[in-house]
Amino acid sequence: MGHSNSTPKFPFYINTAPVSQDSVDAMETERGRTHLPATYRTSRDHISIPSYDDLDFLQKELLVRRLDDIQHHLWIVGRPMPPRPLHHQLVLSRSIVITENMELHLVWSDKRIFVKPIPSYLLSTEFWTNHLLYSEGMEPSQRHVREELAKNVRGFLFTYTALIAYESDFRIARELGLLPLEVTWDGWKEFSRQFLGDFHYTLVNPRYWYGELRLSRLNSIYRWRKGLLWRGYSKISSHISYEDLMRDNFHLLAAILGYVVIVLTAMQVGLATERLQSDVPFQDVSYGISILAIIAPLIIGVAIFGLILFIILYNWVVTKAYEKRRFREMGLLPNWDGNEVEGGAK
Repeated sequence: MGHSNSTPKFPFYINTAPVSQDSVDAMETERGRTHLPATYRTSRDHISIPSYDDLDFLQKELLVRRLDDIQHHLWIVGRPMPPRPLHHQLVLSRSIVITENMELHLVWSDKRIFVKPIPSYLLSTEFWTNHLLYSEGMEPSQRHVREELAKNVRGFLFTYTALIAYESDFRIARELGLLPLEVTWDGWKEFSRQFLGDFHYTLVNPRYWYGELRLSRLNSIYRWRKGLLWRGYSKISSHISYEDLMRDNFHLLAAILGYVVIVLTAMQVGLATERLQSDVPFQDVSYGISILAIIAPLIIGVAIFGLILFIILYNWVVTKAYEKRRFREMGLLPNWDGNEVEGGAK
């Protein structure tokens, strides 16, 4: 078994996604740009052209920093076991949704599970040689970067050895575009055999000690542990509009009021009996609940409207601050009143 303190080995020895000699030359000169996305979004929301030499691109594409921040809480959102195969996800009535965000890979919500396709360059030994493997004489900073990237890539590929176990899983993956087109079933079996032959959990990022992660619990951890009350981990399962938020909250209020009506009806029946008519504690409770039933809906209704108003104002402030920062970075100075946009903002 390999460990991080020794020179790493290839996790596989064949190019499951073989490339032509022209493609190999292109990888050496232009770093195989044909295997990369057309563009990518930077952390500052700029659109840029990806390159294997662009460390920001590789880190954004392959790392799971937000999950690294809550490693000690992952037991709350998932089990330390590999993900179930693709066909089993369908058995669970889950829709397999494509995502290019590694942070959402194998995160599930309601009847959906998000899966990131395998980029073809991750199945290339040339890419591993040039960008993931390190030697003993390499600078410590560069070695650390490569080791971090390699652990994440190994973990990501390990999840696929679990997701694609049967030929039916392979067919599902091909239909959904999860695998490069040139990968065959026989090639995948050979890749899995080689990859798992020298696999050890110490070689992968701890996130991949766990398989499927529940989004609702990730959101709770990020709201209460990280302080992101209004955002959570991801907003993909949040309300689309303020109308939806208001409707769902008032549906909850209606359900509570329905229960209160049942309680008041039961108390009214109880007070009609001779035994409870003289029961002072029961009459006191009935009195208190009756007053509460009158006041509570008004208080809760005002609270709901207040919460929604606060969210609207909060989003307005954050959006205006973001707009100001973005225009400054874009080099623009909008002049809305004059319907002109001036350049060269500082």
